[in-house]
Amino acid sequence: MAKADTLISKDYCISPFRINIPIVLDNVYYEFNSAELTEPSKKVLDALFIIMDDNPEMEIELGAHTDAIGTDEYNQSLSERRAQSCVDYLISKNIAAARMTAKGYGEKVPIAPNTLKNGKDNPEGRTKNRRTEFKVTKK
Repeated sequence: MAKADTLISKDYCISPFRINIPIVLDNVYYEFNSAELTEPSKKVLDALFIIMDDNPEMEIELGAHTDAIGTDEYNQSLSERRAQSCVDYLISKNIAAARMTAKGYGEKVPIAPNTLKNGKDNPEGRTKNRRTEFKVTKK
């Protein structure tokens, strides 16, 4: 038993959530051209469920992003459906719908280049851009 009341381990360090600062949900994946969540994605969302369950006043936005392949309109629609699938999953776990907002960003907010400087495809960058994030909108 430790005699100190301080936890000294970077592995267990928790920083407080800040309002409207996006947090990427790593490993939330979908099948190609689909908004259906994969089983590994559900496990990631289960961790978010625990946070939501432990913080009953918390409200969040779930935002989904795409890469730049496809039309703007298609990517916008796909990202909206993907964000909604995350919300629907959390609703199925008994998180109130009123505590969550689904937002699709399409390809408008990349975090990496979709193409290289020479104009060729950048698969690594496109992978990073296909992401789901959440941000706390109310603590």
